[in-house]
Amino acid sequence: MAVSIRFDIDEAAVRRLLTSPAGLVHQKVRTVTERVADSCRILAPDRDGTLRSSIKAVVRVSGDLVVGHVYSDLDYSLYVQRGTGIYGPLGQPIRPRRSPVLVFEVGGQTVFARQVRGQRPQPFMVEGLRAGSPWPVVVLPS
Repeated sequence: MAVSIRFDIDEAAVRRLLTSPAGLVHQKVRTVTERVADSCRILAPDRDGTLRSSIKAVVRVSGDLVVGHVYSDLDYSLYVQRGTGIYGPLGQPIRPRRSPVLVFEVGGQTVFARQVRGQRPQPFMVEGLRAGSPWPVVVLPS
């Protein structure tokens, strides 16, 4: 005696379950994304709070993918993350291009320098991802 079973899958309902903001997958991605963003905010160097407050978390749906993004829109956040000068990709001190000295302020005092070594990398975003993600994180060389 042969038994036949038929399944009718409501693909629209499955898609809503997976990608809709009320769906389980979207909610899990949002939870993990917010946890990673919170970890990044905690680990970000805090001089005046600008960098910490610039860290944002967004969940976007692209086709069947639900992707969480954690980012800072500040121009200098990448320099903090990766380092500059001898610590950056060129490995050279920072020197002035159009004048004999660099001029900048540190602690309310104006500083003049012929060159500076730059800033050491502070990989707060990668470390925040490691701290906030329930999955292993592997960083590929850039």
